[in-house]
Amino acid sequence: MWVVGDTTALPSKIEQAPDRETADIVVAVGESALLDLARDGCSTPILPVEAGSGVRSIPVDAVESALQSVRAEESTTIELPILGVDVGGERRGWALMDVMLVTSEAAHISEFALETPTDEIDAFRADGVVVATAAGTSGYASRLGAPVFAPEVEAAAVVPVAAFATALDHWVVTLPDSDLLVEARVTREEAAVSLLLDDRDTGTVPPFTDVTVTVTESLPVLTVPQSPSCFQRSERSPRDSRQQ
Repeated sequence: MWVVGDTTALPSKIEQAPDRETADIVVAVGESALLDLARDGCSTPILPVEAGSGVRSIPVDAVESALQSVRAEESTTIELPILGVDVGGERRGWALMDVMLVTSEAAHISEFALETPTDEIDAFRADGVVVATAAGTSGYASRLGAPVFAPEVEAAAVVPVAAFATALDHWVVTLPDSDLLVEARVTREEAAVSLLLDDRDTGTVPPFTDVTVTVTESLPVLTVPQSPSCFQRSERSPRDSRQQ
């Protein structure tokens, strides 16, 4: 076992492997630790602790019993999709929970066009738009009115942020096996638009430039009998309070 994140919160008697490469389980304490593992392309099964309801993370006081369940082969591995995001054909980074295009200053309107490989979704004026995986739908996307998906659901929610139109839809798109999920463009030049990948601001996106969101790989996450329902609200992540 290997532990990443706030190790001081865990029981001191938990023994670790010499390094992550030799560990059979990675315990990720906190959402940031889990997101870092996703960006690193971790292939070792991960037990999330205090990392949000979208991944059915366990409370810190259940770690010892959860590890016993893993050793007793009472765990299930869920493969969570990792999204790769390119801007103008160049990779900006990866996201496990959500991809967000948003005007760099609060309450500034821009215009966005979205499509999948088979359908045009819509073009609309808004502060921004969020593409959330099932693991991310319980976060900021749910504050915008998106439904919460179980992490096993192979779909993503697409939700405008503070849309100018009052009757604009929200959308659900099916995840491809390993291909393009959504393509977006900023179609207005008046306001700068930033690209956020999970908890990171990767800089601005030029107008009329393709932003492609692709399913690139997956992250193996463990669920155990101690894992709570993904539909139960946990303490909000700092990412969930982004200004609209």
